Amino acid sequence: MANVSQVKAKRFTDGTAASATTIAAAQTLGSAGNMTLAATAATFAGDNMAQKITLVSTGNISAVTFTITGTDSEGNTQEEALTGPNNNTVTSTKYFQTVTQIAASAAVGTNTSSGVAADQGGTVFAGRTRVRGMHGVFGGAGTVLFNNTSIDGSELLGLTVVSGQLDPYIPDNGVLFDSGAFVKMDVGTITGLTVFFDG
Repeated sequence: MANVSQVKAKRFTDGTAASATTIAAAQTLGSAGNMTLAATAATFAGDNMAQKITLVSTGNISAVTFTITGTDSEGNTQEEALTGPNNNTVTSTKYFQTVTQIAASAAVGTNTSSGVAADQGGTVFAGRTRVRGMHGVFGGAGTVLFNNTSIDGSELLGLTVVSGQLDPYIPDNGVLFDSGAFVKMDVGTITGLTVFFDG
């Protein structure tokens, strides 16, 4: 019986440059409630990618909890509660592909906005897999990491890239990710990246 290839491909594209107002323009709230979201709250991420979310204010609103609801890079619903900023920027630990709501636990008396960080990542395959190869078009110098377990997990494969195309050598047996393979890089590093993996 002939061997049947189980290799699959997944394409990733670049997200939105870091900005303080991509998700919600600067605004106040008279009481607990939802921030008014920009249309780009549903369109900021690249294909199969997600980005970290920021909250920015020049005032001290650290007594307010902001609950961000949206989806991850696979389209699954997720949420994260962030303590409000104190004349600074606070950033989510989770990566969001879309944001559907930001709920404040109390009044927000100082203009506060929500945007996206440069951090982005996505899921190549959530289970045990081997990365077999890839082809990328890169927009600038940077690093592309392939991590085990999560987007911010343990690095098993890292590539330093420059503007142009890249088809790196991967050993014949691929690189084993026993708890899922995840890709991570800053916005602006890739134009497009196709990853070949066991699926």
